Amino acid sequence: MHRDDILPLLVSLGITGLLIWGMVYFVNEWWGRLPKSVALVLFILLAVLVIGYPIYALARWSDRYLARVQEARRQGRPDPE
Repeated sequence: MHRDDILPLLVSLGITGLLIWGMVYFVNEWWGRLPKSVALVLFILLAVLVIGYPIYALARWSDRYLARVQEARRQGRPDPE
């Protein structure tokens, strides 16, 4: 892991934590008041958001890391760690 990756990792973990906290709060306080069809649609959207965002952030990080490794190899330097 490169030093420049620490801040995006922390931001990603923070946002993921906030999304999970928000989802738990929403389900505990508001879920019972929603019609069943609206609850189903919201459940699907929340699941995609909570599961998909960390995967997307990890994919972006891996693309940046791969670009750094390829650039280092082109210049004849050892791979960044």
